[in-house]
Amino acid sequence: GGFSWQKSTDTMSSTAFEGNGVTHPYGQIALDHGLSDFDRAARFVASFNYELPYSAGKSLSRYVLGGWQTNGIVTIQSGGPMTFASGIDNSLSGIGADRADIIGNPVTSGDRSKSAMIARYFNTDAFAINALGTFGNLGRGTMRGPGQSNVDFSLFKKFAMPYKESHNLEFRVEAFNILNHANLGNPSTNRSSVQFGRIVTAADPRIMQMGIRYGF
Repeated sequence: GGFSWQKSTDTMSSTAFEGNGVTHPYGQIALDHGLSDFDRAARFVASFNYELPYSAGKSLSRYVLGGWQTNGIVTIQSGGPMTFASGIDNSLSGIGADRADIIGNPVTSGDRSKSAMIARYFNTDAFAINALGTFGNLGRGTMRGPGQSNVDFSLFKKFAMPYKESHNLEFRVEAFNILNHANLGNPSTNRSSVQFGRIVTAADPRIMQMGIRYGF
């Protein structure tokens, strides 16, 4: 297992504007310097593997009790950064990437229901479309989205083949996000969008698969 507590900042994580020869489209490097798009303040990852100390064999007890193995990966991490766009080219720059203005406190209560959080993750009234002739007063990555929690788990069972000692049949059951936890995506951060503040994406739900492997 491992835990990381870190912070990564830069002035541009992507290269979306390089094709136009523009490095800092807002003309203000101070507002562009913020959390990297891939930054996660805290991240915990642990994996485990356990095989019963009772190998698969030809006797009835070894067929039933032997050859079992479990594996798993647990991942828990804080949310990624969010950057709030205006959605309107009020800067008249022709780039169309203006940011919103902050006019209030965007933080909402943390004890709300999940449905309320999905419908309005932050206080949308705290943001306004930037004034004409400006780029907006918000920087990059000023808030974080929902955290993530995931558990992948697998169970294997080996059966020894009676006709050949070195041959075995392995039955596998694997589950991704076995707890079926709803890992919500970041909400819409475009001030001009009707979905502003609403979460409309999520990671995959529980996915299970089974397989058989013949070893020789």
